Amino acid sequence: MSTTTPFKPLCPCCFQSYATSIAAGVDHEPFSFEFCGSCAPSDVEKALAKKAATDQTVPPIQWLLTVEEIEASTKEILEATQQNLDTIAAIPLADVTFENTIAKLMTPPNYKTNPQLVACKFLQHCSTDAKIREAASAAGKQFAASRVQGRMNRAVYERVKAFSEMTDTVATLTPYQQHFVKAAREDFERAGLALPEEDAQKLKDLLAEDTTVCSKFSQALGADNTKLFFTPEELKGMKDDFIQDRLGKDEEGKCTITLKYPDIIPIGQSCQVAETRRKIGDAREGESASYKDNLDLVAQGIQLRKQIATMLGYPSWAEYVCTKRMSGSYQAVDDFLSHLQSKLTDSGKEDYDTLLQLKKEHCSETGVEFDGKLNAWDTSFYNNRLLQTKYGVDSEAIRQYFPLDHVVETTLAIYQELLGLTFQELPQGTFWCWYPSEVRCFRVVDTASGTAIGHFYLDLHPRPGKYGHAAIFHLVKHTEDHGAVDCMLCNLPPGTADKPSLLLHTNVVTFCNEFGHIMHGLCSEGVGNSTHLAKCPRDFVEAPSQMLENWCWQTSVLERLSKHHQTGESLPSDMLQSMIRAKHVNVAFGSLRQIYLSRLDLNIHGPDPPKDAAGLQQLVDKLRPEITLIENPPGNNMLRTFSHLMNQYSASYYGYMWAEVLSADMFASRFEAEGVMNPKVGMDYRKMVLAPGGTHSITDHLTKFLGRPPSNEAFLKSRGILKE
Repeated sequence: MSTTTPFKPLCPCCFQSYATSIAAGVDHEPFSFEFCGSCAPSDVEKALAKKAATDQTVPPIQWLLTVEEIEASTKEILEATQQNLDTIAAIPLADVTFENTIAKLMTPPNYKTNPQLVACKFLQHCSTDAKIREAASAAGKQFAASRVQGRMNRAVYERVKAFSEMTDTVATLTPYQQHFVKAAREDFERAGLALPEEDAQKLKDLLAEDTTVCSKFSQALGADNTKLFFTPEELKGMKDDFIQDRLGKDEEGKCTITLKYPDIIPIGQSCQVAETRRKIGDAREGESASYKDNLDLVAQGIQLRKQIATMLGYPSWAEYVCTKRMSGSYQAVDDFLSHLQSKLTDSGKEDYDTLLQLKKEHCSETGVEFDGKLNAWDTSFYNNRLLQTKYGVDSEAIRQYFPLDHVVETTLAIYQELLGLTFQELPQGTFWCWYPSEVRCFRVVDTASGTAIGHFYLDLHPRPGKYGHAAIFHLVKHTEDHGAVDCMLCNLPPGTADKPSLLLHTNVVTFCNEFGHIMHGLCSEGVGNSTHLAKCPRDFVEAPSQMLENWCWQTSVLERLSKHHQTGESLPSDMLQSMIRAKHVNVAFGSLRQIYLSRLDLNIHGPDPPKDAAGLQQLVDKLRPEITLIENPPGNNMLRTFSHLMNQYSASYYGYMWAEVLSADMFASRFEAEGVMNPKVGMDYRKMVLAPGGTHSITDHLTKFLGRPPSNEAFLKSRGILKE
């Protein structure tokens, strides 16, 4: 069935409601469904809608766009969740089976296998309506509290434990089901069900309190509406169109600058006025930030996590987390970071000296006093200047070759070829969402079999109240009834009346990275690893997305990805080769920054975390120059905006470096060796690495794909740290 012809007679709300209700098994015969006056469908149209629900033409989510709908649906889900747990808890231990216990935990109402769960809470990240965001955030808090309560349900745990000890029965399950049983029991026990009931209740309260603290942190960042005002002279070095787009929007005729990425990244890279760059950094991380109290929330959160870990018998939150990661222990992570730091430090000092010399020359040219050091607000600027002067890489000139629409279309084509998938975009009117004028939706099909796999949304431009970074949200996960649904939220620069949205190459890499997460979610197979009880370890989850960044640096792929927005030409060979030569410029310096962030994360989640904001400030002031060679500006603290550490990445930020090492190994050993667009390697990758998800050992999956155990040699060689 074509996805471009059906349903046009139906308005989006009628179509979505009708198709979703049919998917839920509601019988509307003889056509008793209530459509709006302009959408009364014919029998043919009704048949098409029924077929769409069956073959997953549209996503299974019916978005809730009013506060009342969110509140009512949240209440229904919470009640159904409790009823589901009560039903399991009432089963006599002798009568426990897979169907009446384990299966009910694999897709219960309060998990991401329920499409309406995300319809209630997701809009806190992207709605333009503050009341909707508030209602969705409240729903998210209630679901989180309910999940904590469910994990503390002793009667349910006893039945899961009883089933897990039926060795012969468990052996008959599929690998995904076996993995789920093991993970479910461990999850209950890590939530304290082995503790006495009084302690278990205390632990439950601590977990709920931590969830509340993290939510307050996130809300404070999302609500930030800081505006800074600069004259064009204070933005010297910025392109004319950047200045004109922001000029005259205040009473003094200055340029209005926000703390959103489309503003601060170009300024950090190109603005020649150091004081302007400093002011922006201070506004973002300093004591005057609108979310300055986030530092107190971080201090509160890490103390709560320390208490939780202690109650569960772990010396630190970091140890508690790492035991469930691919790393296996805090010590393994410490050794990993120490080894990399020892390999990178000398090269990092050379990178520092190169940038410092460049700054000295630039200060001499411009008549500015040279202070003899690189400041935090200097690094991006002089790194960009180095690329321009030594490698001929002009980020703004290159940007003209990357119009957003072409980058998206080509990136999607590459993924389809590589992984054996087909993406079918749904025309407006066949799906409904939170911002119809910009959000796009695609159906994903396995090309060989024609089987529907799921859907993904793209929401790419900044809006008031929208999540401020780039991220993938796994909205709905696979079940036997429907496929996965993912969403990419980005803040890529929008187009203007006379020019399309143009991306920096770093934006292109980011888009490719984030889309790699979507492919990871959609290509996972089986329903046993579809809930939080058995998902991919956090320190591996970045590897597939980072590995696919490599395609943004291949000559043949860059020729496809680039298309000048006026001439239609691909990147000229000299510009393209300059980019590739410059790929790993200052890579040691940049990697040391990642090690610093990882160390900061592990320290605050270690055996003796700082007790207050002052302690956090002292830690940042100490670690930053010690590892990155850059002094921390007075009063600045990136923990105010480091949202990773106040969500599921706490004690897991090292996973970015860990995954980068693994991704370099996968790319060099298979794709680089056998062909970057080799469909056989692509399918091996999809089936051996992506499909298993978190089942069994990730190291075993990688060993099968690589033909040997993983190694860090490819990473160090590709970055020029180890010489051939």
